[in-house]
Amino acid sequence: MLVEFIVASGRTERGRSWVRIDPGGAVEARGEGAAPDPADVAFTATPADAAALGNGDLDLSVGFMLGQVKVAGDPGALLHVLPLVSGRRPVVALGELLPA
Repeated sequence: MLVEFIVASGRTERGRSWVRIDPGGAVEARGEGAAPDPADVAFTATPADAAALGNGDLDLSVGFMLGQVKVAGDPGALLHVLPLVSGRRPVVALGELLPA
């Protein structure tokens, strides 16, 4: 599954990264910039919200539910990704999703 994370201020993109996650939740590949293929799910957040995600002040699933993190793509992929990157012991560290 290919997951993309975009940091943007309004319509201005500030950063983009992608991660390919296998079905078990292991990160197979990671890159900066546009994903090599269309993403199964893409998250978009402001720089402030991305910083809060990165330092642990905001959980990704909470940010999604509050509308601070926008999501595009396959709803089934979203339901698979959120448990992998959220909660007290995420399988995939959120820092691996965020642009550098």
